[in-house]
Amino acid sequence: MLTLEQIIDTNSDSRELKRALAVKLVLESTLKNNEIANFLQVSEAFVSKWKNIYEQQGAEALLLGYNGKRSYLLATEKDEIVSFLKQKKHYSIEELRDHIEEKYHVVYKSKQSYYEIMDAAGLSWKKTEKSNPKKEETLVIQKQEEIKNTLEDYHDAIESGEVVAFMMDECHLLWGDVCGYVWGRTNEKIQVPVKNEKERQTYYGAVDYYTKEFYMQPKDSGNSSNTISFIEHLRTQKPDAKQFLLIWDGASYHKSHEIQKYLQEQNRNLTKKDWTIRCILFAPNAPEQNPVEDIWLTGKNFLRKHFFENKTFAQVKQCFFNFLDGQVFVFPKLSLYG
Repeated sequence: MLTLEQIIDTNSDSRELKRALAVKLVLESTLKNNEIANFLQVSEAFVSKWKNIYEQQGAEALLLGYNGKRSYLLATEKDEIVSFLKQKKHYSIEELRDHIEEKYHVVYKSKQSYYEIMDAAGLSWKKTEKSNPKKEETLVIQKQEEIKNTLEDYHDAIESGEVVAFMMDECHLLWGDVCGYVWGRTNEKIQVPVKNEKERQTYYGAVDYYTKEFYMQPKDSGNSSNTISFIEHLRTQKPDAKQFLLIWDGASYHKSHEIQKYLQEQNRNLTKKDWTIRCILFAPNAPEQNPVEDIWLTGKNFLRKHFFENKTFAQVKQCFFNFLDGQVFVFPKLSLYG
């Protein structure tokens, strides 16, 4: 008679192994069903179901081929499953396989059959994306309109060069950022020499929203004094400009006492319209508003494609700086605000 231990020791099918392990842990350990479910990455119902089947029918009932499982679905059953999937925003092949097996006692030999069912339900393979639950879409739209309107107010002065609008951001480049996807031989690893992947370099960057030219400077960290130093660097790049619009995020050091004091000194006795330096914030928790984020990503992608040229972090930093500083960028987000 087949035992749980034989299934666990000799079986290569993960589904049968999970069933046997679930039963064994229920019967021989002090773990609760929810703890076993979390450990095996299954549902509590899965654990209870296979424990009951084992007690009623023995270990052989845990095998996929037991009780004459079918290898195909009836047309009506497939329609039921497609209707079920259409109610889901996302679903995995593993979930679908378990659902079909448990409800219809069907196990397909090829994953292609499951792919076709997913496709019929309008589900496709997608990469998950990060989203910040704190982001307020209404505020994002409001800020976008505020920036558009401000740039429009200064339109003629920006075209003449009297006013320069800079969108600013900081980047913390890590040595490990050089690793990415490249084409290589199937049976060979592609190794990148990285002694300390967390070694880092901070960069300040700003894009002239009118000319699309990018300026950057390396700094030891992001802080108030380095922010002021970079602003002064930008002013030397545009010596004929009378006013500067700085559009950036709400980093704590952008709003620090030191920055406020600096701005008050620059704008003393001037009306808001005539301020030498005027700062506008992007919406909080919405980095996608800032086109400089895309510029940093462009630089990192360049590093990943040219990883073989840079053997030390000093070379990585120089490559990153040389590629970005002074470059003119043209991509859709740089026209987002008019």
